[in-house]
Amino acid sequence: MNNRLPLLEEVLKYHKEKNLILSMPGNKSGIGFLKDDIGKEFVSTMGYLDITEVGNLDNFHHPEGVIKEAQELLANLYKADKAYFLVNGSSSGNMASIFSAFNEGDEVLVERNCHKSIYNGLILRKLKPVYIEANIDLDNGILLPCSEKNIEDALIKAKDPRGIILTSPNYYGISCDLEKILRKLKANGVKILIDAAHGAHYGINKKLPESMVRLAHYVVLSAHKTLPALTQGAYLLVNDIYSNVEFFISAFNTTSPSYLIMSSLDYARYYLENYGDSDYDSLIDLAEVYKNQINSLDKVIILSQDDIEGNYKLDKSRYIMTLPVGYSGNKLLEYLLENKIQSEMSFSRGVVLILSPFNTREDFEKIYQAIMFLDIETLKDEEKNIGYVNLEKIKRLEPFEVHNARFEEVEINHAAGRISKDFIVPYPPGIPLVLPGEEITEDVVKAIRWYQGKCISILGIYYNRIKVIKNI
Repeated sequence: MNNRLPLLEEVLKYHKEKNLILSMPGNKSGIGFLKDDIGKEFVSTMGYLDITEVGNLDNFHHPEGVIKEAQELLANLYKADKAYFLVNGSSSGNMASIFSAFNEGDEVLVERNCHKSIYNGLILRKLKPVYIEANIDLDNGILLPCSEKNIEDALIKAKDPRGIILTSPNYYGISCDLEKILRKLKANGVKILIDAAHGAHYGINKKLPESMVRLAHYVVLSAHKTLPALTQGAYLLVNDIYSNVEFFISAFNTTSPSYLIMSSLDYARYYLENYGDSDYDSLIDLAEVYKNQINSLDKVIILSQDDIEGNYKLDKSRYIMTLPVGYSGNKLLEYLLENKIQSEMSFSRGVVLILSPFNTREDFEKIYQAIMFLDIETLKDEEKNIGYVNLEKIKRLEPFEVHNARFEEVEINHAAGRISKDFIVPYPPGIPLVLPGEEITEDVVKAIRWYQGKCISILGIYYNRIKVIKNI
């Protein structure tokens, strides 16, 4: 008999380490449910609440009772026409939105470095994307969302765009003011879809960026990323009342929905409505005080809005902690974890920390102490400073055409002129150099060699070989 429980044992081990969770989920491993008596009852009885659609518990795929009421309360909070719970994460919301908004063959504008679920939707719905170029802040080593100019440039290339799919905010908690151009596009009948996975808390307090719900037809929010909700719990907000989105929500979500996830989504909405404004007000005040104290140590810099040029907005409930050129963000992540501080992610020269109203002054003091005792020289890493090579892109096939095409592998030096089967993505910076269906030009080959010379890993390169479409 094998008595091993490898996954469960490792999860329990991690829990016993008692790390300060400055990553997802937004419930901070259960702490977020301890705000009041009903939250405490939920978390203390969670193992006994795993139930299916019985009695008065309503039907996720045809809500007429308590689920319907909970979703109406959600729509009211975000001021959307309709709101829906998602139990398969934001990915299911992105898929449902794409299938509801567009028909096969439609041309859509899409950010070049969007989430994988968006690309999956483009392929499955057989859409024709026109890519919106990505931006990078080389001074701080971070990716920026697309700007109004990026969208205008993509519109020039487009023939008959039926929609636009944006990511706002991005993983760093950065968004761009796009209200003017989105209103214009909306007035011209362009469907607007926003993957706002990291912005479920936006708009609840004046110190946070505004919510973009009113500007879009479909907005997806990962409640589990920043709110007291369980992992996989998300919201889909819809201002497209004549759509058939409910069919696609059912199609892309399980027929055995988790009442634990749905109950946590109900609690997350309740939390925002009752406590969100005051709690985020207090959090941001505390975060700003400690940001200044940490920056005064002259070891790392937590970015402020003034540190980024352009019409961008930063989420003050998130720390973008950066290092000088020549120092490693991944090594900083590892150092913080050694000090029992779990970061959300690392990038070339820093880490991202997701703060929450459930973080105490003691938590911030722990971050401060860790940086105070940091020997920054241990984080040196000269070989992986971020670089960005922006080349002309030539799309030869649509993503859905590439999906079923036969392919072969060729050496990098023999790939020029061929069509890429895969994404080719140097990380950092994490922006696709080539997308499926785009031509691998001589300049692309040179860029790949440049990144390799910097010892930067490149997704889509397999032992110095690239997958390309066969016989084209």
